[in-house]
Amino acid sequence: MKTLQFTTHIENNAQLHLTLPPEYANQDVELVVIIQPRKEMMERQNWLAFINQSYGCLADDPLERPEQPELNDIDTLL
Repeated sequence: MKTLQFTTHIENNAQLHLTLPPEYANQDVELVVIIQPRKEMMERQNWLAFINQSYGCLADDPLERPEQPELNDIDTLL
């Protein structure tokens, strides 16, 4: 048994096109497919879901940035 790992794209019609090395030509094989979404894509989807869930949550209570002190006044605050 040999393990081959590919990164590929599944089309909108849910079809996967896979080209194997020539050593597998003209023979019967068992093929096991494990589908795992790419980490980058999952992170992007999670981020977009977070934005969609939180968008507009402060519309009735907007954040306001108070006046900032002069740069020379910051030393006295520390």
